[in-house]
Amino acid sequence: MAECQLCGNTDAYIHFGTELLCLDCFNEKMVKKLGVRVTSYPEGVMIRDGQGKVHRLRLRKRLDPIGFIMEAKAEETDGYEFVVHGALDVDQEELFLQLIAKAERGMAELYVDQGHFPNGQSYNTMKNDRLAGRIAYDPDEDVVPKLVVDGKSYTWNEIGKMLMAYEGFQIKLETLDSSDEIKWQDKR
Repeated sequence: MAECQLCGNTDAYIHFGTELLCLDCFNEKMVKKLGVRVTSYPEGVMIRDGQGKVHRLRLRKRLDPIGFIMEAKAEETDGYEFVVHGALDVDQEELFLQLIAKAERGMAELYVDQGHFPNGQSYNTMKNDRLAGRIAYDPDEDVVPKLVVDGKSYTWNEIGKMLMAYEGFQIKLETLDSSDEIKWQDKR
């Protein structure tokens, strides 16, 4: 982990000009610059997914000139991630509640079923003929990202194997900003 150039915290990840800062120091600088009050919030929450498994999500709130950006990120590697944002005058408590609600909705529907062949070999299939997740960097592949679905990472090869059951069908691939909500036309 990188060290904050102001306080020495080892969780620095924000580049501000030539400085590398932790979230607290960055927010403190932005509060002084923008004159906006920042309310406190919990460091984390625990939310159950569609199978009842509990995930601990770390919460972060960043103050930018465009407004507040709040994120909830699962502690496990390649886990769930959710983002919301609001203007500088947003009700920060309401924004926090929107983030939690978005995380609960996003974790409620699972998209991948895992099964086993009689010989014990496992396989994955798409539930309800649809798949949603996020694109993530894959350190094992220089030019191809991985997909994180249901809080678990999948290679494009693994996704392709799930799609083989749909050979001859049409497919619609749509990308959304991380702060947008994934919505389906019908409820399944």
